[in-house]
Amino acid sequence: MKPETKYGLMTGVGVCLWIMAEYLLGFHNARIEIGEYSGYFSCIIPFTLLCVLLRDRRYSAPDGRLSLAQGVKSGLHASLIAGLMVWLFMLVYNRFINPGWMDFALDWKVAQMRAAGMAETAIRDQIQFYHKMSSPLGCFARIVLGAMLAGGVISLLLTQLLRRRAFAPVSLSENRGQAPGP
Repeated sequence: MKPETKYGLMTGVGVCLWIMAEYLLGFHNARIEIGEYSGYFSCIIPFTLLCVLLRDRRYSAPDGRLSLAQGVKSGLHASLIAGLMVWLFMLVYNRFINPGWMDFALDWKVAQMRAAGMAETAIRDQIQFYHKMSSPLGCFARIVLGAMLAGGVISLLLTQLLRRRAFAPVSLSENRGQAPGP
C-alpha cells in the first residue's frame, strides 16, 4: 500500500472517530454551543498525519530531499482519500446515525443570528446556503474539495519547511575516529 493511501485512510478514520466522539458527547445535539467549535480541533488529525507522511517521504527519498512537486502530490493524494472517507461517513451519519442534527444546528444558528439583530433576508440567505452545503453534492464540495485544498496548501508549506531542514545521512567516511554507537 502506498504511504499516501495509508496515511489518507488513517486520517479519514481519525476524523470519523472524532465526529463520533462529538456525537457521543452530545456536541451535535445537547451541547451544540460546544460542537460549533469542537470540530475545528479535528484539523489536528490531518495536519499531524500530513507531517508524518511528508517526513517519511523525505527520509525515503534517495538523496534525503523531498521535491516540492512530490510533497504536494503526496499531500493531495492523502487528502483526497481522507476527504472521500469522511464524505461517505457523513452521508451515513446524516441519514442513519444522527438524522435531523443539521436542522437542529441550523435552528440554533438562526436563533443566534436573530439575537444578534441580523436582518431576516440575510438569515434567509444563510439558511439557503446552509441547505445547499448540506446536500450530498454540497457536502462533497465542502468536505472532499475542502480537504484537498487544505491538504495541498499545508503540504506545500510543510514541504518547504522540510526542504530547509534537509535530511543528510551521515556517511561512514565522516564517522572515522568516533566511537561506534550502540
